[in-house]
Amino acid sequence: MQVLDSYPHGQHAWIEPVVTAKRPAQGGVDEVDVMLLDALHANPRVSFEKLGPVLGISPATVARRWQRLSESGRAWVSSVPGPSLALTGAVYEVCARPGRILEVARALADIPQVVSVYATGGRCDLTALVFAGDMPALSSLLLERLPAVPGIASGTAHVGTEWFSGVHWRLGAMDAEQQRSVTEDAEPAPKRATRTRTFGPADHALFLALQRDGRARYRDLAQVVGTSEYAVRRQLDALVRHGILAFRTDFARTEGGWPAEFVLWFAVPQPRLADYGAEIASWTATRICLAIVGPANLMVMVQVHRVNDLAGILARVHDTLPEAVVTDQRLVLRPVKSLGRLLDADGHAVGVVPVDPWASTAVENPES
Repeated sequence: MQVLDSYPHGQHAWIEPVVTAKRPAQGGVDEVDVMLLDALHANPRVSFEKLGPVLGISPATVARRWQRLSESGRAWVSSVPGPSLALTGAVYEVCARPGRILEVARALADIPQVVSVYATGGRCDLTALVFAGDMPALSSLLLERLPAVPGIASGTAHVGTEWFSGVHWRLGAMDAEQQRSVTEDAEPAPKRATRTRTFGPADHALFLALQRDGRARYRDLAQVVGTSEYAVRRQLDALVRHGILAFRTDFARTEGGWPAEFVLWFAVPQPRLADYGAEIASWTATRICLAIVGPANLMVMVQVHRVNDLAGILARVHDTLPEAVVTDQRLVLRPVKSLGRLLDADGHAVGVVPVDPWASTAVENPES
């Protein structure tokens, strides 16, 4: 089986009730910001001109609000691999040496193939999501590059086989008509796809440029990749249309009302794995749902409003998926990296290490 060989199910399943947060002091997130974020989750590159009438404010006000959110690290848009792009992936669990958890987390976050890093409570200290262009590269990462990070006492790899969850998060702030208005010009991604397409050098360069700013203007992208604005527009449109490139909007979740995140591990009978994975991926709280190799063959990450909301999720698993056995559950103590973005203790973006599954996997020589 091609690793991660199908497109995520439940792409539009992450829907929460409308948030009614008051504007905190020092310019935090208010109701209009949440609606803006909901619109950008639905269509990350929608124009401010289209967003203004949808949100009931001027395009200039939309632009100012987005600038404030992005410059403060509260929200960002990034490119992500599309559903047709050939990739392999794994979950890498780390036990760090005493007192070195955050040091190891930051070292892992500096590796381009390490997509996300979370410090967790429980048996292991860190959970990382890793992407590579093919199995030989993934093997090199898991057997050589990652274990060589100073401060790691032990590491365990779980290779992914099928990705069920999507990259879009619905906050529920827009009504159905507003959502239609925002997405009417968006290129629909295929619901399922075989991961057989690859990036050419120009595609790779464009992907990396969009990692830093997924809403970058065509003329700015043209300057970065060294071509014309018209060529970049055609190239980007083709990559999205063929499912090779996609986009994701994210934000500082604590300020948005989702401070608690868990990593859950399930053992599911193999004949039921696809059905159970698709079902869990459709649930509101699900952020990641990935089939993996091992006795625990399904890894799920959920984001909730309160720590005790986990009880409701586990009860739902018990009631609707009776053959799924929870083998482990861990609270995320701190997200360190999220799909390329480096995060501070409050979940604000403070930097970016662009996700690059095709970067070199060579182990750097330690300093003498």
